[in-house]
Amino acid sequence: MNPADTLREKVCVITGASRTLGAEIARSMARYGAIVVVNYFHSVDAAFALCEELDALGGEGVPFQADISKPDEMTRLLEEVWARYDRIDILVNNVGHFTEKPYLDLPIEEFDTIHETNVRATFVAMQIAGRRMKVRGEGSIVNIAATDAFHRTHTAYGLAKAGVIHLTEGMALELAPEVRVNAIAPDLIADNENMSASLVQSAVGGTPLRRLVTRAEIAEMTCLLCTPAFASVTGQTLVMDGGRSIPRLNVAG
Repeated sequence: MNPADTLREKVCVITGASRTLGAEIARSMARYGAIVVVNYFHSVDAAFALCEELDALGGEGVPFQADISKPDEMTRLLEEVWARYDRIDILVNNVGHFTEKPYLDLPIEEFDTIHETNVRATFVAMQIAGRRMKVRGEGSIVNIAATDAFHRTHTAYGLAKAGVIHLTEGMALELAPEVRVNAIAPDLIADNENMSASLVQSAVGGTPLRRLVTRAEIAEMTCLLCTPAFASVTGQTLVMDGGRSIPRLNVAG
């Protein structure tokens, strides 16, 4: 059987799907034949252009505007999608603002934004879609976390991604056995234009596979987690970091 057939005609909602990683996940879902709801906030032109691209890839792209940092907007988005298709098969919680400001310099407003987009939005989406999926009897949710959850260098962002992982595990218990909930925790992403050459060199030097993960690889894994190949997997966080987080002891020699 063609692996792409496993998600054909599945309705997939991706938050923040108009650009960067969200757009790459949308492309992979379309290659798998899914109907992809491309959520966007401001990037209307990018969202509509992406939807045309998804149609050409064999899936279907449908743009939906919503500011998912606001619970009422998230609710509207999911309810409109459900009303249109009478189901949501896959939910990908991709949106999440980033900061690396030290805690002592971090404004309260920015702290709130980090948690509104990473933790609260993920919670609201899983609660709304998860309830309906459970009643319907099936569904898959993938949350985009980050390896920042496991160290302390990106302050509030790492704190928020740790919250995403905690939510993933808790909701996996509550939504089982009908709905599976998993997370992906990438490390630095190779095709992130905002990284300096020195940061990339340092990260690659500390990575056993001697390269960084790509958006395309994360997108592919997101799709695979929603297929029957992972039917027995729930509540897990899959780390995609080329082995960089493996504990090692530096012995002087």
